[in-house]
Amino acid sequence: MTVKMSSFRMDQTSSIGGDGIWIVAGDGEGVLKGITLIADRKNGDIVGLSARSCNDEDKRKEMPSLKEHTTLKVIDLHNYRYMIALNDSIGSVPALERLVLSRCDSLRTLSPAIGKLHNLIELDLSDSYQVYELPEEISGLTSLKRLKLGCSSGVANKVLMRLPESLGKLTSLEEICLDNCKALKTLPPSIGELKNLARLHLRECKSLKFLPPSIVKCCNLVELSLLKCISLKSLPSDIGDLTLLEDLICMKCKSLKEIPPSIGKCEYLSVLDLRSCTGLVTLPDELGSLTRLRCLQLDNCTNLVEIPELVGELPTLESLGFSNCPLLESIPFSCSKFMDKGN
Repeated sequence: MTVKMSSFRMDQTSSIGGDGIWIVAGDGEGVLKGITLIADRKNGDIVGLSARSCNDEDKRKEMPSLKEHTTLKVIDLHNYRYMIALNDSIGSVPALERLVLSRCDSLRTLSPAIGKLHNLIELDLSDSYQVYELPEEISGLTSLKRLKLGCSSGVANKVLMRLPESLGKLTSLEEICLDNCKALKTLPPSIGELKNLARLHLRECKSLKFLPPSIVKCCNLVELSLLKCISLKSLPSDIGDLTLLEDLICMKCKSLKEIPPSIGKCEYLSVLDLRSCTGLVTLPDELGSLTRLRCLQLDNCTNLVEIPELVGELPTLESLGFSNCPLLESIPFSCSKFMDKGN
């Protein structure tokens, strides 16, 4: 289908980043009925496609064909909830930089043709809770920086059990979100190849039992969130190799038995949240080496029997929580200054 500028209604003032004009498809445009198109202000090329204003009755089970829209840079099909699969023509838009497939309730998998999107920067599958796999061809997304597969509070993906080994080819990745992927058991060993990965969110991945040892090769990892990973039994023994790690969130990791001594080498660690880690009995003395630690939370660690002596002497420590730790045999004198701060 050829897009004719005269066949659309144009808003006189609306634009995207100052570079485009909103063009709303009319009722006579078949598969694009209700879809908003965005044209480049200078040359009229269609560079954006959005379904955010699409009426429910206009949402289709099939993704619209994109063969005649090869100049697209943004595709936003948020809440296109009847769509079962992507059209293979997704591979015919080589300039695509952002693909939003969030809240696509019926979407189960992605076309292997997605691997042709070498300029894609963001792939957002947030709250598309029936997605059960990613194709190995995802390795072709060599420019991808943000991969969002997680679900928000109240929504859960219970079918995604694994990620493809080819994930390690996405060497531009900076952020991965897998929150609320309840069936995810582990991560592929190839994750260690993601040298630019800075943020990894695995909140409420309740089937996750361990992290691959190779994760410590993610040398630029700054934030690792494992909140409510209730089956997680251990952290990698060499976690100290993540020397740039700043935030480690393990709150309610009830099966976690110990913190590796190597954590003392995480010299930039600022926040360590171990609240409600009821399996912890002791903590390594090496915590006393974390000279940039600002916040250490141990509240509700009901089996914890001691806190390392040097923790209270850490020069930047502002918050130390250890309320409802009934088995603590004693509190180091250096920690007594925190006892009047909610403990």
